[in-house]
Amino acid sequence: MISEIIRSIYLNKKNKKRADFRPKNFFESTKRTFRVGLRDIDFNMHINNARYMVFMERARWDHPVQTASWDKMLGSKLNFIVAGIEMGYIREIRLFKTFEVETRYVGWDDKYFYIEQRFIADGKIHAYGLVKAVFMQRGKLASPSAVATQLNIGSPEEPLPEHMEQWQKMSIAKRAYSDNPNLANVKQEKDLLKKSA
Repeated sequence: MISEIIRSIYLNKKNKKRADFRPKNFFESTKRTFRVGLRDIDFNMHINNARYMVFMERARWDHPVQTASWDKMLGSKLNFIVAGIEMGYIREIRLFKTFEVETRYVGWDDKYFYIEQRFIADGKIHAYGLVKAVFMQRGKLASPSAVATQLNIGSPEEPLPEHMEQWQKMSIAKRAYSDNPNLANVKQEKDLLKKSA
């Protein structure tokens, strides 16, 4: 994604020279427009499932440019790292179709930032992704509250949405299940989920 870094640097410098540039609030949705190309499709002539992740990453690179947090991230040596993604595919997006990816930070907990990304075409949601991520600073994990202070973004007006909280719990249960290959029945899974809540 070196090309995305170069693009972000260029757009960030360009925005500084624009008298009409109004940065978005960090918690507002940012939008980036794409068009489905030949390298994005599979045998069914629509976006391949794996390519959705590429579009999401490219849209996430655009967020600090549109919110004017790029320089602060760079100055604080903050590095964004994805820790998990949950995808939902609703409608296909076919070859040559133009669409937007909306990116919105919805909040954080003690460790992760939570982001929602939606694929919009013709006014309809075609796919969505829930993303959890951490920020590293000089090789060490930075707490979300410290990152928020350094970026001067305040805190979200609302708590994490219910679906994000459910995703948190599911992530804990999945990790517990992966760590214990002998975990075989539903009752044990439910017990672990209750303990993690």
